[in-house]
Amino acid sequence: MQFTSRTATALAACLLAAGLFVSAHAQDRVKYESQPGSKVKLDGTSNIHDWTVESQIIAGFMEWESSYPLDPSQATPPALKVVPKVEVSIPVRTLKSGKTLMDKVMYEAIKQTEHPKIEYKLKEMTLSKEARKAGDPIKFDTKGELTVSGKTKPISMVVAIEKGDGDALKARGATPVKMTDFGIAPPAPKVALGMIKTSEEVKVTFEWITKKAP
Repeated sequence: MQFTSRTATALAACLLAAGLFVSAHAQDRVKYESQPGSKVKLDGTSNIHDWTVESQIIAGFMEWESSYPLDPSQATPPALKVVPKVEVSIPVRTLKSGKTLMDKVMYEAIKQTEHPKIEYKLKEMTLSKEARKAGDPIKFDTKGELTVSGKTKPISMVVAIEKGDGDALKARGATPVKMTDFGIAPPAPKVALGMIKTSEEVKVTFEWITKKAP
């Protein structure tokens, strides 16, 4: 094909249109990035005692439609037009119980060496039908994909969003998960008094602090 000035003009017009589209799309969304102060907690049980592990690191971001009013002062927020983009990761090594042996057993069970991160991606999100009053956090029914130990499974949970200081947003939620769904055998370490048998169900609770990106 002969490259003429007309071809160059058409190509430039296409590139300009594409650039304007990308720019407009970016302006249609507001990005919030992870901040210090976040935390995730895993609570479980065993035949000996209940146990808890925590991490102070939740990495990732969420992107909201810029026109959506994330203002809890509204008694009835509008329905979402666009599902926010949410991607989260938690380094497995940041999960701590306060007990070195328990942490070692946990990392081995999760196969931390091969799969060093727990990851989550949002797939669906709708305004919750739960009754609320103005000023309460805005609640959403969500569906997403959780990846642990290299296996991905769908999970559902209610997530509450509220304004923080300045341009911050705080997301809270909790959901039960089963270790066996992710191919993890509940740890059963041998101790001096016998064997600890861990329940397969774990309750995951999180508080995620994000701030509007510059």
